[in-house]
Amino acid sequence: MQTITQNKNVTISRIISLNRLAICFLLAFFFIFGNHAEAQNIANKLKSITVGTDSTALLRVVGEPTKKETVNRWFFDRDHAVFVNGKITDIRLHERNRKIKLRKDRDKKDETVSPISYLRIGMTSEEANELLQTLDPPATPDLSVASADWYYTKRHRVELTQGTVEKVDLHVKANLEKLDWIRLNFSDGSLLFMYITIAFVMFGVALGIKLSGFRELAKNLKLLLIGWSAQFILLPAITFILVLIIRPTPSVAMGMILVAACPGGNVSNFMSSMAKGNMPLSISLTAIATIMAIFMTPLNFWLWGSLYSKTSELLIPFTIDVWEMLRTVFILVGIPMVLGIWFAQKFPVLTEKIKKPISILSILIFIGYIFAALSANFNFFLMYIHLIFLIVLVHNSLAFLTGYSFSTLLKLSDQNRRTITIETGIQNSGLGLVLIFNPLLFNGLGGMAFIAAWWGIWHIIAGLSVGFYWSRIPLKE
Repeated sequence: MQTITQNKNVTISRIISLNRLAICFLLAFFFIFGNHAEAQNIANKLKSITVGTDSTALLRVVGEPTKKETVNRWFFDRDHAVFVNGKITDIRLHERNRKIKLRKDRDKKDETVSPISYLRIGMTSEEANELLQTLDPPATPDLSVASADWYYTKRHRVELTQGTVEKVDLHVKANLEKLDWIRLNFSDGSLLFMYITIAFVMFGVALGIKLSGFRELAKNLKLLLIGWSAQFILLPAITFILVLIIRPTPSVAMGMILVAACPGGNVSNFMSSMAKGNMPLSISLTAIATIMAIFMTPLNFWLWGSLYSKTSELLIPFTIDVWEMLRTVFILVGIPMVLGIWFAQKFPVLTEKIKKPISILSILIFIGYIFAALSANFNFFLMYIHLIFLIVLVHNSLAFLTGYSFSTLLKLSDQNRRTITIETGIQNSGLGLVLIFNPLLFNGLGGMAFIAAWWGIWHIIAGLSVGFYWSRIPLKE
């Protein structure tokens, strides 16, 4: 009898659970398709709205908008910049399918570049005015108009001027082209923190470098050459091919090229150890790559960036200043490396005590530094991360695959293959971010910054995953 009662209770519990599950599915169904039906209904109503319709008629036909925004529009011919609370929030081109591109050479006389191409989302009206006055000749908007944007859900927007409809956008959505216009905000204090962070990370790497160890490198010259080639020759070349295949917007493409031109990341040694890799080789490759980055990073970016600029019609003013990049890399990488090597030679006992804590601390500070770069622009990050997530995933996967394939092709041992794979897949995107936020180089250009910042987070996730996987796989003889 007791067994029958228990069975009944179990059956009733299962029925209740199934009913709850069914209710959840029904609610999800109505939420998804209900929202879709509502959006489609609004779209159908908006199709009947013509330019010149007044706001009263718009309300009568479509109803109250989800959100109203008071804006100011600066018109340059038929393109315009949108200001909300004195800051540029959007740049809208009259030709919907026109691509937003960069231009390498500011001084080309055979091209007419619209003044709007110099503006960036995130600029204040004062900054925009100052920038336009520096042009030759100085520029001003053709027209400045106080207006309004009415949003019906997030997908539909109506532009109004003086209470009448100027334009109806039925399917507003984020796209990669928008990243070319974004200038991410970074204060002088935040920039100083970035510089100090990278210098500290490089100093920590240098503590593991011993001058006597360079004599030992001659015994591993082949392995070092293979690792160096995978990182500084193959990865930038394959990145360039990837850019030509997927054809992202110019600032995103330049971000990919810059990340590929950076040296290996400081977390690669930990991941190589986790993956049962060749630790002396990992440390040596990190050291050599970091030292050579003083020249190779500017050289690679200049080479592949210039080749890319010749394959794309570049319209937004953009300059590859190899000397400014060389100077910045030398200050942030060269000087800390020299100080770190000197410190290790001068105070060997103290160095052995602090080397490991500094290594761990530098990784934590580096992660904090990446999040700091994103937190100041978190709204932009949430809006556009989905656009570059897959690009970084594919790019980073190719980096790991490049190191693995190249070392496999050259018949290296399993241990060395693991090491070179990780050293190629882990890039010092933090250095890339410092270069991107340098006002004399790229001044926080959105697409570049998004690629470098998300790479900085993703390659740690990917590298730890690869390291954990290999940690469970015995080394092959």
